Parts: sequence; structure tokens; C-alpha cells
Amino acid sequence: MDEAIKLRCHMLSDVVGYPKEKSKREHLTQTAKSALLKLARENLFGYQDFEGNKYTGKGNELEDVAINGSGVIRGLNFHKNELRLENDFISGECDIYIPSRKLIIDTKCTWSIKTHPFFEGEGLKKVAELGYEWQMQGYMWLYGCDFAEVDFWLFPCPESCLTSKDDPYKVIELVNSIPFNQRHTTVVIERKEDKIAQIAERVEKCQTYYASIVEEFMNRTNK
Repeated sequence: MDEAIKLRCHMLSDVVGYPKEKSKREHLTQTAKSALLKLARENLFGYQDFEGNKYTGKGNELEDVAINGSGVIRGLNFHKNELRLENDFISGECDIYIPSRKLIIDTKCTWSIKTHPFFEGEGLKKVAELGYEWQMQGYMWLYGCDFAEVDFWLFPCPESCLTSKDDPYKVIELVNSIPFNQRHTTVVIERKEDKIAQIAERVEKCQTYYASIVEEFMNRTNK
């Protein structure tokens, strides 16, 4: 029997929800099924319908800068965590892992002054809307941590990420004019065992659904 698929933590917000009808709570949502169909296409055929944009490009290019910045504001020296962990349900690799503090830190680079969460409540809203809460719960489960901190960073955009529609003054010069200590926002997320139990329960159903759609496809096409 093939090993069950393990979902990456960044996918969790798409699959942990319940259908609105209480009578169908045992079922997966359409959002979850769509995410699993997309994953099956990727695993079977190597097809990815999203290969990045200027926003993800900025985050990738400045990842090490953000990790270093997260160390600077805490008076510590951080390096990118390279320890990827998995259990029977999920897999993940957080940006920063501090075993002695049972703490993980993940960095997120925002695009501009307009999109950065400077003010109270904006960071929490962004964490909820972008699914980072569930991603961090998954990481805390894997790494045995009690807390996760999401560091939102605003850095000048690398010129390689700019398009003809971007104003360099707004995304480079104006950002540079803001003091370093005003360009980060940290949101603290506490480990919640009920959320981790929900992840396990929902992902187990995802594993069953994923196996069924792949098996049906293979049986139908290998005749």
C-alpha cells in the first residue's frame, strides 16, 4: 500500500475548513477538493499553475535579509532553518527554529507601504486572511513548539522585481526613508491543541480523497 500523502503546512488553510451545512461536516469543502486536485496534477504531471509573481519574487529574494532582520531586532544571530520535519499527516520547514525557547519564527516580506501591516490589528487580520494561523499551527505541531511569531517586514523592492507599472520612488526611496525599527510587525500565535486536532482530522480525510482520485485515474488509464 502506498504511503499516504503528507500536506505541506502552507496548504492547511485551504483544507481545514468544514462545509457550512452541519449535516455534511464529515465531508471536505470544495476549496479543499480543489486544492487536492491541483496537488494531484502537480505530483502526477509536474504541472504548476502558479510559478510566482513579483510579490513572491520579492519574498524569495529577500528571505535571508528578513531572517537576519528578525535576529537583529531580538539581539540574536539567526540563520535559515534547514530542518524539514514531517509526521503522518503534514510536512513543513519553518524559517527560524529556536529549540531552547520552543519557538518558531516565520518571515513575510510585504510589497509596499500600502500593504504592510503597520498598525494595531492589521497584522492579526493579515495572519487570518492569508492562512498563516493554520500554517503556524502546523509548524508548532511538527517542531513541538508552544509559540510561533510571524514577522512582517517591509524592505525596499529589488529592482529585479519591478515592472513598468511600479513607481520606484514609492517602493524603494520612500521605504528607505522609514526607520528600520518601524518597518517590522510581529504577530504572536499560541499553540492550540484543538486546532491541531482539527488539522489531523481534516488532513486524514484529505488523504483518503487524494488516494481515491489518483487510484481512479490510474485504474481508468492503465487498462
